[in-house]
Amino acid sequence: MSGALQTLQLAVWVVNTLAGVLLLLLVVGRRNDRIIPAFTLYLLTNTALNVWAFLTYKEWGYLSGRYWWFAWGMQIVAISARALAVGEYCRRLLARYRGIWNLAWRILLMCAGGLLIYSCVAAKYQWELGLIRAQRGLELAIAAVIVGALVFVRYYRVEASTADLCIGAGFCSYSCFSVLNNTIFERYLDRYATQWTTVQMLMYSVSLLLWCWALRRKLPEKAREVELLPEGVYRALTPQINIRLEALNESLKRLWHPEVKEP
Repeated sequence: MSGALQTLQLAVWVVNTLAGVLLLLLVVGRRNDRIIPAFTLYLLTNTALNVWAFLTYKEWGYLSGRYWWFAWGMQIVAISARALAVGEYCRRLLARYRGIWNLAWRILLMCAGGLLIYSCVAAKYQWELGLIRAQRGLELAIAAVIVGALVFVRYYRVEASTADLCIGAGFCSYSCFSVLNNTIFERYLDRYATQWTTVQMLMYSVSLLLWCWALRRKLPEKAREVELLPEGVYRALTPQINIRLEALNESLKRLWHPEVKEP
């Protein structure tokens, strides 16, 4: 590792650790830890892992086999904590739509499990590639979940605070760049190992900045309930909806079975 790159890496390590501590103080000071406990746990986990990684790096050295396995172990812990925080974030956005949320978390969990299994099988017992592909698959799943939740919020005009949107942007940007970074790492492996670590830390710095700005104030504890129209309005609209549904059904029947003619 060149001296300049080593200096940059250590500097980013220190900045990320200090920023993580600052963000934790903001979260606890504004009492947001009670509102977003999984996100708080993720910050605490990542900050502790940053300190631990620095100590092991100084003890074992970057090229040590023990450090390599330890670093990947930390990545697994960190990404698991982030997955919990992302699940909490999506639940916070969509909690008032219980039916949609109950369906969404089951589908997302199955997709994440499928991606993990596929990544391990696709590596053909090459554990280095298996870990890289597993991480890339999980990061891709996290990015897709965040984008899907934000698209739903935008399309259906679900109320979401600017802070919530910034938290989502921090998660999504980190995961998207991680997918790209891991793709490059998979191709070049040892030649890109040092740069991969530095890029990962720089991307996390960007997310920390977004989260610090978003959580400088207390988050609303829960979203307002959806205001429904009076029951009479729904009763008046039901016949018209039924007529339109019947017309749509007949049109689809003619589309799929054009040979069937009306009597």
